[in-house]
Formats: sequence, C-alpha cells, structure tokens
Amino acid sequence: MIELIEAFVEGAGIRAWIAVALLLVGSVLSLGAAVGIVRFPDPLVRLHAMAKPQVLGLAFALAAVVVAVWTWTALWVVLPIMVFQLFLVPVSTHMIARAGLRSGDHRHEALLHDDTE
Repeated sequence: MIELIEAFVEGAGIRAWIAVALLLVGSVLSLGAAVGIVRFPDPLVRLHAMAKPQVLGLAFALAAVVVAVWTWTALWVVLPIMVFQLFLVPVSTHMIARAGLRSGDHRHEALLHDDTE
C-alpha cells in the first residue's frame, strides 16, 4: 500500500491531484448527506440532507473519474449517470415527502403552511 502511495506521489501529474481533490470533496459531501439522513428527526427535514449534498457529491466523484481517466469514453459513460441522477432525485424526494405527510411522520408545528389539509 505504501508503495502505491509513493508511486502516486512521485509520478502523479496535475490531473491526478485534481482527481484526488474532486474525489475528496465528493466523499465529504456524501458523508455529510449520510450523517444528515441518520441525524435529522423526520422525513421532511431529511430531504435536504438526502438530495442536495448527495447529488453534488456524486457529481464531484464522477468528475474525478473523468479527470483521472481522461478519455471520451469515460465522459460518455459518466454523463448518463449524472443526467439520470438529476432527473430521479427530485422524483424520489417528492415521493418520500408525500409518504411522510400521509403517514403523519413529521412535526406538524415545524410546517409553516400545510397544503394537504
């Protein structure tokens, strides 16, 4: 393992360092999303932790893959993944919000305005 790290540090170009930085930022954002999902009290509050940093963390990780590999094939593989993620995350968060409202698993006093009543 140490040999791999030394080889990376000695032979790494600027692209490798950019890929490592992008991957590190993406992993920190994804970790923050995971902590928010576990820590927040109800589904309506968890939606912010679930949607925003998770999508951005995935975008940074996929950008790290493209920068590290640096081929058109990598870009064309990563691009549909990100497009599907950008289309499907709003749908899934909306479904979770509706399920949380219908089941009553939220704090009523925290809502400013409830259109379902």
